[in-house]
Amino acid sequence: MKIKNIAIVGGTHGNEYTGVYLIRELNKAQFQKKWEGLNIELLIGNPKAYEKCVRFIDHDLNRSFTKKNLADFSLSGYEANRAKAICQKLGGKDDPKMDFIIDMHTTTSNMGVSIIISDNNDYNFKLAAYIKTKIPECKIPECNIYYMPAASYADDNEHSFLISMAAFGFAIEVGPIANGIIRHDINKKTKKVIHATLDFINQTNAGINPVINDTVEVFKHRKTVAFPKNKDSDISAIIHENLQDNDYKPLKKGDSIFSTMEGECIAYDEDEELYPVFINEAAYYYKNIAFSLTEKIMVNTKNGLTEK
Repeated sequence: MKIKNIAIVGGTHGNEYTGVYLIRELNKAQFQKKWEGLNIELLIGNPKAYEKCVRFIDHDLNRSFTKKNLADFSLSGYEANRAKAICQKLGGKDDPKMDFIIDMHTTTSNMGVSIIISDNNDYNFKLAAYIKTKIPECKIPECNIYYMPAASYADDNEHSFLISMAAFGFAIEVGPIANGIIRHDINKKTKKVIHATLDFINQTNAGINPVINDTVEVFKHRKTVAFPKNKDSDISAIIHENLQDNDYKPLKKGDSIFSTMEGECIAYDEDEELYPVFINEAAYYYKNIAFSLTEKIMVNTKNGLTEK
């Protein structure tokens, strides 16, 4: 298997400026020349939302790429039409023009560099393992692999993310960073992930197997946790300071997770030790999601995705 056609997308969410800035930075002759032999398509996902510095205009673009939605021309709204335009450019799900997609995102949560994978295949996990070992800023715990299968967020088990438009690829979340700004350190980390990815692709295309560990630590999505609300549907408790900024750290029974307006603590009451991510993510307030919970698994990178 050789990967030749690669799409690098930024600004899928319009208030995440890092990806848009990097698309413009990468759109230079020297970048294309460095990766000669690869067909690289650079794309700003949601330009209208970017102009207005909002996550989306009518609907989350990164939840718009199901076959049903792409085939339904009665759907109204900017993102519904934008998804179809991107589909035309990158190819449909049944006839993709791209072999690989990198979708650049940022987060307000303290998640460092997170490689988000939605497809259970060897190539994606081996690449993510390679990134963890080859980028200095991405050593544990600053770089993590977050596995988010479609069954964990989609009612019909179909991937609706933009990266589902190719057989291989991932979304990258880098943070913490506020929406609507650009930071040099976040740019550098994101760019290094892109270069490591393209380097891995070139090596595997040449028949070289990059040296990686036999197993890699992966955080698999389990569920989301909602903010407590009162009878008027207003948030009645906020993320507890002991939980804030502790993404990817173990959450144990009895640990404080929320603080009420009355100053009372709400504790985690489950017996199973899980790992919170996207803690207090600004983009998820409209969904009333306080954080997500993951389980830590070890994936064998030589003999397929065997959980150990």
